[in-house]
Amino acid sequence: MLMVFPTRTHIYGVAPIGWALRAAGHEVRFVVQHNPAEVEPFLETGLDTMWFGDDFDLARHRRAARGLDSEGGMDSAYKISESRPEKYTDDYIRTVYDMWAWALHWAAPESFLDDVLPFARWWRPDLVLWDPIVYAGPLIAQAVGAASMRMLIAADQTARISFQYRDLMRRVDPAGREPDPLVTWMSQWLDRHGCAFDERLRFGHASIDPGPACIRYDLPVNYVPVRFAPFNRPLPMPDWLLEKPARPRICVTLGVSARQVHGQEETSVASLLDGLADLDVEVVATLNAEQLADVPRLPDNVRAVDFVPLNELLAGCAAIVHQGGGATLGNAVVNGVPQLIIPGTTWAERVSALAQEKRGYGLFLELEEVTAEAVRHRVIRLLAEPSFLASAREAQQEMLATPTMHDIVPELELAAARHRGA
Repeated sequence: MLMVFPTRTHIYGVAPIGWALRAAGHEVRFVVQHNPAEVEPFLETGLDTMWFGDDFDLARHRRAARGLDSEGGMDSAYKISESRPEKYTDDYIRTVYDMWAWALHWAAPESFLDDVLPFARWWRPDLVLWDPIVYAGPLIAQAVGAASMRMLIAADQTARISFQYRDLMRRVDPAGREPDPLVTWMSQWLDRHGCAFDERLRFGHASIDPGPACIRYDLPVNYVPVRFAPFNRPLPMPDWLLEKPARPRICVTLGVSARQVHGQEETSVASLLDGLADLDVEVVATLNAEQLADVPRLPDNVRAVDFVPLNELLAGCAAIVHQGGGATLGNAVVNGVPQLIIPGTTWAERVSALAQEKRGYGLFLELEEVTAEAVRHRVIRLLAEPSFLASAREAQQEMLATPTMHDIVPELELAAARHRGA
């Protein structure tokens, strides 16, 4: 059973492990809330999909992100994407944890859980695979006695803030009197269905991680590294994409997550394109008309396309400028492409950008420091300094040496059998 947040990036991130299990002969299906705006991505995976509960309301999700349906909000000053140690005050850690406990509860509404449970008891899944913000996954798994595993789609922010909160509580509340809001919610639902909370429900029996090793936290979590598998929806391949570029090709992309969560981009598209305008490069900007609305004129060296398969595009690129999303950086790593990351604030973009800069194949630019000159300077460095390409190729080889989705299927089968037997 695959349980994901019903938006394109999350669907595509989990689909490859579904393929591997299906190819091994297992019955696999998505069990999700129905998102009327994102039906096609499920169909594109080729995997069975079943809808449960009320329709997913993306507009309400945006209101929640802005704090309009709750105290705080993901657009507040307290962000899970924060990575500066000096920001991690007691108040900061507590507020972010409380906010995300609320958000995880919101993403697993009672109507959905209570609709899925009868089906799950009838179907009896042996393994529930869930993405890090869909805590319906471990709840349903516990209720039906299935093994539970997370499928990460970026750096593990859930675990990071959870361990920070645990350490904070051990220090300020050693007697354990203050209730953990995540445990309280999960326990209440489980109690109603004759089950008890287990600490393994926080992160599952294992966490499958397709990210590059340099962005993986050193935490007491059972991580299962796996090779990132690019996924793109079916679409025509433009002829120009198959031709060797006459000049260095630079990809500029801002993904889809920021638009889905915030309803707008967090950085200046005009500054990104202006920064590349006078370089002797070919720029392919995967930006739609809405994203380009504030750009008065496209530079002559920019080709704007609404969508192009990122894996195929990056095969011919000398560098990529992007917002730090998990799928984008995964595609860049498997293609050995140096990266300029201007991290968004949705999830793990900033910590991933810093880790990749430290690893040597990327550069980092703060959102508030974006100017045409800053972008130009960093892209010139990526192209001119051989160390970036050398490090990108090393990271690529590390990723290609990591077990594939197919390789880890026996491990998933064994975990499911052991749990069912227990």
